[in-house]
Amino acid sequence: MSRSEREIAEKAEVLEEKLAKHGYVILALAVVFTLFPLFWLFMTSLKPLGEWASRPPIWIPSSLEFKNYWILFTGGNYSPQGGSQSSMILTFTSVTPALIDSAICTAGGTILSIVVGLLAAFGIARHKIGGNFLPLFVLSARMIPPVTALIPIIILYSTLHLIDTHVGIVMAYAVFTLPYSVWMIRSFIDEIPTQLEESAMVDGLSPLAAHFKVTLPLIRGGVMATALFIAVLNWSEFLLALTLTHEAIITVPVKLTYFVASVAVLYGPQSALGIIAIVPLIVFGYTIQRYLARGLTFGAVKR
Repeated sequence: MSRSEREIAEKAEVLEEKLAKHGYVILALAVVFTLFPLFWLFMTSLKPLGEWASRPPIWIPSSLEFKNYWILFTGGNYSPQGGSQSSMILTFTSVTPALIDSAICTAGGTILSIVVGLLAAFGIARHKIGGNFLPLFVLSARMIPPVTALIPIIILYSTLHLIDTHVGIVMAYAVFTLPYSVWMIRSFIDEIPTQLEESAMVDGLSPLAAHFKVTLPLIRGGVMATALFIAVLNWSEFLLALTLTHEAIITVPVKLTYFVASVAVLYGPQSALGIIAIVPLIVFGYTIQRYLARGLTFGAVKR
């Protein structure tokens, strides 16, 4: 080993010791940095009007304003100052329809994306369909900014009468998340030895049956992890939902833009809806958590 290599190795060891010594501090700072926006969002959702945008900022609300949550589901006029003369008056409609619309569009778009992506991933990984061109072509669809495709999509949807429909939003969500589904699921399939499917076919299974009865159960964790990732993208999608809907369908990200009064933004109810919008993803992630550990670490150890 040369002198320069020894110096580099010594510096690496010193750096590793420092990181090990201060690892918990770095980890704590990373956690605080990551969770602080959620903390601030939650605190704002419980603040009364005068503390929403105060200077200096108020970290903990002086009183809990549960009306910020209540008005989201009951609807009606929101007047934080309590008087009819308040300039901060905004008429709300219940956010329940928006939550239902988001749930339908997210579930439909995620399921369609996963099903099509799974079939495409099997074709690419096991049968080499499209050679080296098709996988790159599929991935290149995400390299194009979605806004560049909006005008053709709007024209096509207007012709097919899909504007402001659940079917239209589900199809749009599935198309724009399909490249992620294909590439993520394909990476999980590649980790499964082909000999397992070949043995199943020797025992009499067809190639398609071998895919679904042998390989699919083994990559179930990866499929669930992909589904969670796609669901997060669909649930938080704003641009497509804004341009392809009008009044019949309003998703949660679009509903978040409705909290504007005559003189200011109603940060309290807006933050409350932001907290509510996070809950379904947490519940979904908790429900499939037993699959996530294996799915997110699948392929970490190479064969």
